[in-house]
Amino acid sequence: MIFVDSDNFKGVRNLLKEENRGDRWIDFHKLNKFVLDYLEKNLQYKNCKLSHIRTYYYTGEYTSHLFKRIKEAIKESKTDEDKKKYEKELKKALKNHEGQKDFLKKSANYYFFEVRKKPLQFTKENMVFQKGVDVQLAVDLVSNAYLNNYDIAVLFSGDIDLIESVKSVKNLGKQVIIFSHYKNTSKEMRLFSDMFVDFQKLNDNLLDSFSHIFEKKVIP
Repeated sequence: MIFVDSDNFKGVRNLLKEENRGDRWIDFHKLNKFVLDYLEKNLQYKNCKLSHIRTYYYTGEYTSHLFKRIKEAIKESKTDEDKKKYEKELKKALKNHEGQKDFLKKSANYYFFEVRKKPLQFTKENMVFQKGVDVQLAVDLVSNAYLNNYDIAVLFSGDIDLIESVKSVKNLGKQVIIFSHYKNTSKEMRLFSDMFVDFQKLNDNLLDSFSHIFEKKVIP
């Protein structure tokens, strides 16, 4: 069973881009095959018949309430600087919302793939941010282990907030494998996982098996 923290995973993409590995877009419908192929080549699972149960993708959701809050902040702005700041945030949120709608439409057709959403929050200090996404992931990680729905949990996240959930899952006899970038993964998470797969060490062929490099269209 695969658990993907979208916000944390974006950090991995950014790190790969900084390392000149390309501005990669993740093809989430290919992620499960990549994981199975990778693990089956590991000695630990050499004689095992591995199968993918489901991928859970966790993200913050753009809502009408969120846009209302940002517009209220624009209206209540006491300086031109603040007004421009919130207008920029609104423009960014609207653009991201369109991208999210496109992703949700496509992902609805992915096999054994489920999106878990929590409403995005907004404050004048922190702007737009996720809240409750990591909690939902932790709950699903542990509850599915208790229900014996999986033997191996694959986490695409290195968030330290998940450390207690990882410990609980391991105490239930399950294995936890983390796929992330070492710069985006806490030391404790690397130590407590049964296996840590560092994205920095994946060659381009492996990265190409579940992602593609984004290229802007050039209009002549």
